[in-house]
Amino acid sequence: MIVRIGARLAVPTVILVLAATTALAAMGWGDSRAGAAEGCEYSIDGIDCWYGGSSTTTSTLPPYRYLRTRVDPVIGTCWYWSRYPPGLDGLNPANDSEIIYTRFEYPECPAGGGTTVTTRAWEVFRSFPLRIPTPQVRPKVGITNLASIITAARAYPLRHVETLPDGRILEVEAYVAGVPIAWGDGTPAISYSATTTFGMGATHAYALKTCPEWYRTGHPAGDRCHPSLEAYRVTVSFAWRGRYRTDGGAWINLGTLYRSTAFTYDVDEVIGFPVGP
Repeated sequence: MIVRIGARLAVPTVILVLAATTALAAMGWGDSRAGAAEGCEYSIDGIDCWYGGSSTTTSTLPPYRYLRTRVDPVIGTCWYWSRYPPGLDGLNPANDSEIIYTRFEYPECPAGGGTTVTTRAWEVFRSFPLRIPTPQVRPKVGITNLASIITAARAYPLRHVETLPDGRILEVEAYVAGVPIAWGDGTPAISYSATTTFGMGATHAYALKTCPEWYRTGHPAGDRCHPSLEAYRVTVSFAWRGRYRTDGGAWINLGTLYRSTAFTYDVDEVIGFPVGP
C-alpha cells in the first residue's frame, strides 16, 4: 500500500521517518529509534510511504493503543495516546504513515504528571522495525498426504535502553514468541514455537490437490480436487511480543504485534499405475 503524505511537507524523508524520535528527544526522553515499518520515498510531488504485513493483538490489550488528537486551549491541535477508540489504531501497520504524519505535524498534548513510563515503553515498542517472515516451502509443489515443510529465517530480538528524566533506566524488548501458520485449507491456524522454524520446520499434509476450474469440472479426476481453490493461500506470521521494565525490575507485558506474509501454494497428487504384463 502506498500513502501520499503531501507536497506541503517539503522535508527530507529522514525527517518524516524519525519525526517521533526528534519530538521525543526535544522533550528530554532521549532517542526512541523510531522509524516507519517499511520506509518512505521523497518524490517531486510529496512523500510516499509504503507498508506491508498485517497486525492484530492478543487478549492482553496494550494500555495505550489509539493515537488521538484534541484542541488544547494553549497549543492548539495536539496528539496523545489513548486506551480507547476512536483514533488511529497503533496495532495496524496500515496506519503507520498517518501516525508518523500526525506526530510530525502536531505537538504532543500536555497531560497531568507528564508521559507515563508505560506510554513511553509502548511508543518504543511500536517504533521497532518488526521483521516480516520470509518463509521457504518444500517441496515447491505439494503432494497430497505427504508433508509440506515451511521454514523461516530467524528474527533476532530487539532491545532499547534509555535513562528517563527521573533517572530510572527503562528497558524495552521485542521478541518472536511464536510463528502462527494458516495453511489455507480450512484447518485451524497453528502457532508453532519460535524455534520450530529454525530446525526441521513446520509441517502439514494436504488432503486435496488444487486444480483450475476447467480441470475440476471436465477432467475424470476432477472430483479429487479442492472444490473451489486453484491454489492454497498460506499465511505465515511472526508474533512479536513486547515487554518493558525499569531499573532491572520485573518485566511488564506490552502485548503482541503480528507481522505476516502470504503466498499461494499449489498441491498435486501422485498416482501409481501398473506397468507391463
